[in-house]
Amino acid sequence: RKIFTILLILIFFVSACTQKEDEDTIKAKKIIEYHKKKFDNLPLSGKIVNDVREIELKSIQYRWEPDTIVVKKGEKIRFIIETIDVPHGFELEGIVIPGWDPDKTIRKGDKTILEVAADEAGMWDMVCTIYCGPGHVGMKGKYIVRE
Repeated sequence: RKIFTILLILIFFVSACTQKEDEDTIKAKKIIEYHKKKFDNLPLSGKIVNDVREIELKSIQYRWEPDTIVVKKGEKIRFIIETIDVPHGFELEGIVIPGWDPDKTIRKGDKTILEVAADEAGMWDMVCTIYCGPGHVGMKGKYIVRE
């Protein structure tokens, strides 16, 4: 009798956990689908030059111009980064750019060329990695790779 009661309680808890997981999974899928479509109306950034999407990016206290970069999955991306005022740095948080040290300084007037493959769809923060003044923490943009 005790074993039967314990089994019923276990079945109840297992079914409750399973049902909750299914609801959470459904919610997560809806959020993922929403974010996939969220940027569909934004135009692609830059221009195609010799099968590479070139994007001119300016770093200015405390912003990026443009502040949102949109590319297609599978493209090769070439950033041409120019610093307008004070030294800045560049990083796509969570993406390794081959041959690039995010702590490297890009000085005023310099142009830095970085290339990366847009291998994965998603959205990443584009940040300044060199302290450029009191608004440095807010110097963020978006790098969006669409399907």
